[in-house]
Amino acid sequence: MASFDQARSTAAAQPALPAEPLPLHQATGCVLAGALHAQLDVPHAATSAMDGWALGTPTPALHQQNQPHSHDRQSHPAPSWRARPDGAGGPGTLLAPLAEGEAVGVVTGSPVPAGTVSVLRSEHAQLQDGTLYAAEQTPDLEPGRNIRPVAVEAAAGDLILPAGERLTAAGAAAAAVAGYDTVQVIPRPRVRLILTGSEVITSGLPGPGEVRDVFGLALPPMLQEAGAQVEDVHRIQDDPAALRALIDQQPAPDLIITTGGTAASRADTLRPVLAELDAEILVSHVDMRPGHPALLARIPGADRTRPGTYILGLPGNPLAGFAALTVLGLPLIIALGGRRPPEPLQAQAAGEVSGAPRRGGGGVRLVPARLSAGVGGPVVHLSEHTQAHMMRGLAQAEIFAVVPAEGLAAGDPTECLEVLGRSDVRSPMPHSGPPRRS
Repeated sequence: MASFDQARSTAAAQPALPAEPLPLHQATGCVLAGALHAQLDVPHAATSAMDGWALGTPTPALHQQNQPHSHDRQSHPAPSWRARPDGAGGPGTLLAPLAEGEAVGVVTGSPVPAGTVSVLRSEHAQLQDGTLYAAEQTPDLEPGRNIRPVAVEAAAGDLILPAGERLTAAGAAAAAVAGYDTVQVIPRPRVRLILTGSEVITSGLPGPGEVRDVFGLALPPMLQEAGAQVEDVHRIQDDPAALRALIDQQPAPDLIITTGGTAASRADTLRPVLAELDAEILVSHVDMRPGHPALLARIPGADRTRPGTYILGLPGNPLAGFAALTVLGLPLIIALGGRRPPEPLQAQAAGEVSGAPRRGGGGVRLVPARLSAGVGGPVVHLSEHTQAHMMRGLAQAEIFAVVPAEGLAAGDPTECLEVLGRSDVRSPMPHSGPPRRS
């Protein structure tokens, strides 16, 4: 039996999946296997930052009496431009070069024509009989005003995102602007779910000997949040032949997660099937309660460049299964995806907490809990209804509190593991005290 820390370390030490090219919309959330450099200048053409007029070199006005506000400009003839009629109809319009003394209409984002000195915004312009005049004291006549220059964001070859960075939605958009359609990334681990249990039903009120399904509802969104990609979901009876057929089914995923059948009774099918397949058992049991029958194995693949297919066996009791997912599954998925694990989350116990009972095997105890803001940092408040077969306590929880075998005294520090599906747990905590009892 592996200790709690050994089990987590084993899962976290597995090598990342080989990199592969993915389209940007599929690569979001994946870790970049190589740095992204701009493949062109960004922007690659000088564009207007305003709706208005692209101005060429101005021509001094010769007829003061025809200019707006000419009584204010007797000693300084105002500049003017011949307004061309072929203005930009949209950001994609390409305009002919400007001659001296010409102006042409542009819109925000449209390329400015060659010969443009600056862009005069619409509200600072006056058009009279085909001649364009600028408002007094406008700053828009300064060279380069209201023009977005070529390469102002990035020059071709500039670093956009470094290798090892997780590609966010904004990062994918930046990569597209920099000229990429596909990027080389460590992909999300592809997961096949095999849900076992002859007693499990998916709807209605369960009768004697029946239970409602929990894993089929909760695991897909939890795994998505963890960084995996659920490829297919299968539900079978407690049938070793059916289980083996699904484990053998090609194409093989990166990770197969099974629920139920991980113990050693005659009704449990996973371990005998893994023995038939000569699977390498990485973690046979974990010294924790609940969830100690969890296991992690690996079946080598034909392609030696890949690690093969991992098998994560989750116990069939709901709380035990989700605890095992947190302890073994989450660090494994993070490792396969090439991501950095999150910083440990620490809190202090609000009161005395007993360790796992020795009659149950002892070891680390995982208890669903909530957090509140305390003077010295976050404070842990244990949930009720936290036995292995229960769901209610986990549904109300934010974290699993890791309780050592000797238990905790009030104020003792304890590690907290995030409950998948509660991505807000590291946000500022609004709770001012322990959860209300219901």
